[in-house]
Amino acid sequence: MKAFGYDHNGAADVFEEYEVPTPEISDDQILIQTKAFNLNNFEKSMRAGEYKATTHQVIPGRDVAGTVAKLGANVDGFQVGDRVVAHGHGAYAEYAYATAARTVKIPDGVSFAEAAGIVTPGITAYKAVYYFGEVKAGQTVVVRGASGGVGSLAAQLALNLGATVIGIGASKNEAYVKSLGVDEYVSYNKQDPALVLANRADVVINSALNGADSDSDARIVKENGIITTVGGDEPLSNKQFQFKPIMPTKVISDAEALTALLKLMAEDKLSIRIGYQLPFTVAGVIQGHELLSKKHDGRIIVTTETK
Repeated sequence: MKAFGYDHNGAADVFEEYEVPTPEISDDQILIQTKAFNLNNFEKSMRAGEYKATTHQVIPGRDVAGTVAKLGANVDGFQVGDRVVAHGHGAYAEYAYATAARTVKIPDGVSFAEAAGIVTPGITAYKAVYYFGEVKAGQTVVVRGASGGVGSLAAQLALNLGATVIGIGASKNEAYVKSLGVDEYVSYNKQDPALVLANRADVVINSALNGADSDSDARIVKENGIITTVGGDEPLSNKQFQFKPIMPTKVISDAEALTALLKLMAEDKLSIRIGYQLPFTVAGVIQGHELLSKKHDGRIIVTTETK
């Protein structure tokens, strides 16, 4: 099968097209014929060697959507040909694989590109809202980085729960975030969010890159409120609040999160912004990774389907 990967670290152009064996699956796994995969910052960092040096051939990718090609002996509830999305392995290839527990059927009305694009940001946003943030109807939720993949989904999820949602982001993204239905938007390049929103949030969800401006989150949250963040630094403050870094948890499974997200998407209650749909070629992958290294709006999807 055709696959896209690298055997050493570097810039986006380290990617090559390989011919590799189709994955062999275990009894609890599903083989997926790839129709679309989503590119994530983690994959960019791995390719660049920011975590550790690459010493062997790597076929990256976790967020994959496609059709079921083969089922493991112990897998129930799926059939060959089903449209599925998964938090899987080896997505940058004609065939990827995932455990059945991390695979979900795609409902009618949701495209392969949309399904692939929602996996990592959607699972993160869902757990931020439902588990770490404990968002409830009637609360005020402030979402920092509200135009990004995680932030835009978190804002919509909180709105669907009946919360009042305030977005923080750059002024250029105001129209997009307001189109999601937020109640208020604060442009950090025009106003100081900590002054405008002081002591107003029951929950702050910081989905900005590396949890930026975390100290001002403590000024925005109410006494005894919750701050949950993709970053790891607890704000410096004498105020009492719960600080909850967003991290992997099995309390809410990936499948549970994906099922709920896809249901909302099929009901037009949730959307993901796709900025780029690139061809299923090594050139498309290289272009996608070059975009990851720049400021960009929307998810970057490589797809076999023509628009």
